[in-house]
Amino acid sequence: MSMKIRLISKLKQLDAIKESWRDLFISSGRSVFQSFEFNYYSWFTELSKNRLNTLCIVLLEDQVVFAILPFYIDSSKRLRFINDNHSDFCDVLSNELFDIEDVLVTVNNKTKFDSVHFINLKEESFLYALYKNKIVKNSVVKPFEQYSELFVPADSFPDNILHYKSKQKTTFRRIKKRNSNHSYNLLLKEKSAFPIHEIFQLKNRMIHLGLRKSDFLDRDRLSFLEELYNSDRMLVSIVKNNDNVRAISFILKNNNTYLFWIDMYDNTKMINIYNYILFIESISSQDNVEINFGRGVYDYKMVNFKPDVKPLFAVYIFRHRLHRVSFLVINKLKVILKLIYKKIKG
Repeated sequence: MSMKIRLISKLKQLDAIKESWRDLFISSGRSVFQSFEFNYYSWFTELSKNRLNTLCIVLLEDQVVFAILPFYIDSSKRLRFINDNHSDFCDVLSNELFDIEDVLVTVNNKTKFDSVHFINLKEESFLYALYKNKIVKNSVVKPFEQYSELFVPADSFPDNILHYKSKQKTTFRRIKKRNSNHSYNLLLKEKSAFPIHEIFQLKNRMIHLGLRKSDFLDRDRLSFLEELYNSDRMLVSIVKNNDNVRAISFILKNNNTYLFWIDMYDNTKMINIYNYILFIESISSQDNVEINFGRGVYDYKMVNFKPDVKPLFAVYIFRHRLHRVSFLVINKLKVILKLIYKKIKG
């Protein structure tokens, strides 16, 4: 195969490959975080605002584009996935194997980065498969975090979840009864405008209650969310009590997979769980669906929904051995400090 490596560093170049990206996305079966819309609007609304960030999307071509690596170089000269901090799952788009090291050498010769930071890789991800058995000088391949998901067959939730015991189902019914004075709406792009007024109302209440800091959902992030909603990559699940918004969930979708991405809620008891229950109930009434609770294993999700927990991995590559050793020492110190903090807090 005569492979050509092409770099995209400008937004107008990204527009030109939209259809190729969408075709590859559909055929490769990746998560919504690898979609054209997620990466395009991540860069356009947020990452491009920092002039020290450099767009560095890599195209691998052999007559046609057969792989897309959605990277950027951050202000610390690290090669990363676009919006990796807020992408629950990162990966490349490809249906063909290729030598990742050859690609990175070529990219580095053209752009210059000091290290590689690939995080949030699923065990079955294309990129993790390239690295898990590969010995790369000055690299670290390690567990990173966890995520959880629940398969929900079409029927009446929660009765359609076979591993739920009667106590679990009773808890859901009690939560629904407690919040029966609330109304529920699932907003779709084709039927409703992006609910910016409701978002601001709940955002201000959360800040006032001390549940979020003042910079929560800033202008750029809201612009990003609106673009995702208008491109039909995201749903908005809302719970109200009369005119008072109590809970909002931003839910990313890809075919029949739905991911709870960002949650907003006030201090009404169990209101976020209530929002989750009504969404799952609504979306699974006619179709089998995969409900993804995203990155991070939180007790309230585990206890209430009992999803399957799966691992995520990270790959780091450094220019020098000393940088690798420094990274490992700092990483170890962070783990120790976190354990000490939990012990003090507990």
